[in-house]
Amino acid sequence: MEIEKAMLESCGLDVITAESGGEAVRMAENEEFFMILMDIHMPVMDGYETAKIIRKTNKSVPIIALTADSISDVESRFRECGIDGYLQKPLQTDELHRILQNYINVSVSGGKKENDSYFDCDSLSAVLNDDKAVMRVLNQFISAHGNDCETLRNAVISEDFITAREILHNIIGISGNLFCHKLYTVSCRFSLELKQECSDSFDAFEEVWDKTLTKIDLFMEKLPLMSEKTAEKSFDEIWEQFFSLCYYFDISAVDIFTENINLFRENINKTDFENLKEAVMKYDFLWISENMEEYNV
Repeated sequence: MEIEKAMLESCGLDVITAESGGEAVRMAENEEFFMILMDIHMPVMDGYETAKIIRKTNKSVPIIALTADSISDVESRFRECGIDGYLQKPLQTDELHRILQNYINVSVSGGKKENDSYFDCDSLSAVLNDDKAVMRVLNQFISAHGNDCETLRNAVISEDFITAREILHNIIGISGNLFCHKLYTVSCRFSLELKQECSDSFDAFEEVWDKTLTKIDLFMEKLPLMSEKTAEKSFDEIWEQFFSLCYYFDISAVDIFTENINLFRENINKTDFENLKEAVMKYDFLWISENMEEYNV
């Protein structure tokens, strides 16, 4: 939701996020909102059930669904649950503006930017407007979905088309939000193919996937991340803080690594850096504590 939150804030709105459907229900009961954007696919309680519960006590707040599903398949369920409208993932600026103007009369401008790139880093940076936020979002993507292509390959080989479509569903939403236009396009095309239990387009998907991740990795290497405060610290000081957090299994170690990744790259040999990076992305703090102590100077 970080990118969607940034897009809403760029329209001058105050945004509060909920981590689950249950939390959204509690917040809707205790606070007054001009609009609720509801992600349909959430763990434990999905967006449909959450909207139904909110509607029992609040009949007027506009509830807008966020979904990567085909609208023709779910539009009737929206009406049944009291959902007023929808936005399809990936969220497009002009569609967001239209919804805001229709329901809460927000004055916004701008239009959809046509692009056909593997990774439009300028658009992502413009939305988040913070190098640290950009790096955090990209690292989260790599950490959570870096192995999706291999998992998808295994599902295709075993002809498990349901699992393959579930994987692609996530990739479609994420690639759109990260402005990975080619990956979004090929994923949509491949998803339609999988509905027919056909997987001829996997090789094309894999090629675009590999090129997209290469573009993202190159961008991350060049992204300037050190604030003036960070720049005043030596690598030894940063490493000591990082290693201590890893030793105590504190996930804020990931933020330290992300915010100073170029400094880590410059001070650790290439092999050790790649191993460390992989461990950080997997939150494997035990491995770091046991294998990287030599850098704890």
